[in-house]
Amino acid sequence: MWTPPEPAAIDTTLSSTGGMRLHSATGEHSWRELLAAWWKATLAVLPVFLLTRFVFLLLTYFGGILFVLPNYSANSLSLHDILFNWNRWDAIRFATIASQGYIKLDYAAFFPLFPTLERLLSDLTHRDPMLSGLFISNLAFFGALIVLYRLTETEFDRDTANRTTLYLAVFPTALFFFAAYNESLFLLFLLLSFYAMRRGNWWIAGLFGGLATLTRSTGLLLFVVFFFEYIRYQRFRMKEARMGRKQGRVIGQILGLPACLLIPVGLGVYAYGLSQRFNDPLAFSHAQVFWRENIQPPWTAPLLALKFIVKAPLFSFFTPHNIIDLTAFVLFLVLMLLALFGPVRFSSQQWSFVLFGLMALLFAVIFPGIPGSNPALPYDPLPSMQRFVLEIFAGFIVLARLGRNNWFHQTYLLLSLPMLAFFTLQFLTGHWTI
Repeated sequence: MWTPPEPAAIDTTLSSTGGMRLHSATGEHSWRELLAAWWKATLAVLPVFLLTRFVFLLLTYFGGILFVLPNYSANSLSLHDILFNWNRWDAIRFATIASQGYIKLDYAAFFPLFPTLERLLSDLTHRDPMLSGLFISNLAFFGALIVLYRLTETEFDRDTANRTTLYLAVFPTALFFFAAYNESLFLLFLLLSFYAMRRGNWWIAGLFGGLATLTRSTGLLLFVVFFFEYIRYQRFRMKEARMGRKQGRVIGQILGLPACLLIPVGLGVYAYGLSQRFNDPLAFSHAQVFWRENIQPPWTAPLLALKFIVKAPLFSFFTPHNIIDLTAFVLFLVLMLLALFGPVRFSSQQWSFVLFGLMALLFAVIFPGIPGSNPALPYDPLPSMQRFVLEIFAGFIVLARLGRNNWFHQTYLLLSLPMLAFFTLQFLTGHWTI
C-alpha cells in the first residue's frame, strides 16, 4: 500500500504556533509560493467548473422550454421564467427566509447563513433572492473545488486531485451545487476547516467550522473531528520532539485547543436568534417533526427502504425512488470501508476524513423520513440521502484513487453523466425523484 507523507510535509513545514510556512529563504518568497500553489489549483479546476456550469445552462435552456411549452407552440418564455425552473423545494424555502424571515416554525430546520447571504446579495443587486442563491451556490462550489483540489493534492497527489474534483462535479446529484441550495456553501466551509486542521491552524479551522454549523447542522460533526485532528497533531509534534526537533511549542499548541468552541458557537448564534423569534432556542430541532421521525437505530431506515423496494410494485414511483436513496447510502458506506481496508485505503493519519464520512452517514440515517398519510403506501425512509452524500468528500477521493484504472474511470463517467442530466431535468420539471 502506498503511504502518503506526514501531514504538511509535502511542501510545507509547520510554524511554532501551528501555522503553515513554506520552505523558502524569505517570507516574501513563501507567500509567493503559497499563492502560486493556490493559483495552480484554481486553474486546474476552472475547466471542469466552467464546462459543468455550461452544461447546466444548456439543460436549463432546452429543458426549461421544451418540457414546458406544448409542441409547436407559438408562445415564448422569458429568461426569468426559464431560470425560475430552478426555484424548487428547498430553494423556495431559502428564498422565503431571505425575503420574509422565519415565518413558520418548520422553516427553523433551515440554518440561516445561506439565506442571510441571499438577502444581502439581493439587497445589493436588487435581484430576486433565488437568483442571488444561484450565484452564491455556484461561486461557493468553485471555491470548494479549489480547496478540495489543494487538500487532495497535498494529501495524495495531483492526478488524484484532478479526478476527485471531476468526479464530484459530475456526480449524478451534483445539480445541487448549481441550484440555490446550501450544499456548496457548506462544503466550502467544511473543506476549509479540514484544510486548516491538517496544518494546525486551529483558530482558522474553528472559524470555518462555526460558519459550516451556521450553514448546516452537520457542521457540528466537525467538533469531533477537531479533537481527533488535535490529538493526531500533538502526537506528531511529540514524535518530532523526541527526535530533537521543534522544541518549545507546547504552549502555542495548548492555546489552539479552545478554538474548537467556535464550532458550536455557530449553533449558539442560531439558537439565540430562534429564541427571539419563537421563544424556543431549540426550534431547529423541534422543527424536524415536520420532516423526520425521532431518532431510530441506524439500520432502521436502510432496512425499510429495502423492504419497500421488495414489496412495492416494480413499476411504481416508490421503487425507483427508494433504489436511488438506498444505492447512494450503500455506495458511500462501501467507499468509507474501502478508505479503511483494501488497496486504496487511507493512511492512519488521514482517518479523520473517514470519521467525518461515517458520522455524516450515521447522522443521515438515524432520523428516518416521516411516513405518508396513507400507511398502506411505501414512503421515503432515506430522504435527501442522494444530496447528503455530496458532503462526504472522502468518498470522492476513494473513487478518484480507484479511477487510476482506466476502465473504472470510463465507467464512472459513462454512468454519472447521463444520470446527472436526467436528474437535472427531473428537478427542472418539478418531479420529486431526488
